[in-house]
Amino acid sequence: MKLLLNERELTLSLPERTTLGSALLTAQEQINEDEVIATIHVDGEPLTAQLLSEWKNRPIGDFCETRIEALKRQTLAGRGLRLLAQALAQSNADRQQISEYLCQGRAAEAMNLLPEYLGIWQGAQQTLASAARLLQLDLDRLEIFDAEQPDQIRMFPDCVAELTGQLGQVKFALEAGDLVLLSDLLDYEFAPLTERWQNLLEQLADRFESPN
Repeated sequence: MKLLLNERELTLSLPERTTLGSALLTAQEQINEDEVIATIHVDGEPLTAQLLSEWKNRPIGDFCETRIEALKRQTLAGRGLRLLAQALAQSNADRQQISEYLCQGRAAEAMNLLPEYLGIWQGAQQTLASAARLLQLDLDRLEIFDAEQPDQIRMFPDCVAELTGQLGQVKFALEAGDLVLLSDLLDYEFAPLTERWQNLLEQLADRFESPN
């Protein structure tokens, strides 16, 4: 099996009976200390956790080529945050559609879209926590410039508290069956909240990717 790391073929003397899992561990030793594996493709197919579980004990002779992409920790964290910022921007269409359905009395259709929309926000917090662990950062000490008032600085925990509070209001509206409140929250709270979090994520991505 041909093994490539960042498009460079590794010259490793691996017996044919070597398992795919062992080969990947050996390849990982070739990665710089400030890098982590971002993606792995085996014979052109992305290696998911499920496939790794199924294939890790198979001999490398069963495969033709494995390509590994390793990125600097800062680059990987920045990439993840920018993708999340894009997802938030795209979620605006869903937010508006949910609100329109609620105003039209089409609650069932609104509820079908709502879980995925809220999942993006839950994913935002998880992605930031993962990035912080990757870079060993203390998020409680991060400062964020306010996009609406550039001369103002907000602490990251305050931004999280604001989001948590609004998600709590959504939960309250759902439990109370108050669809008017839910629609108002989506229109008047989550619209500006989306812009602030897009700015927050882009700021953090810039900092993580900065060589300084």
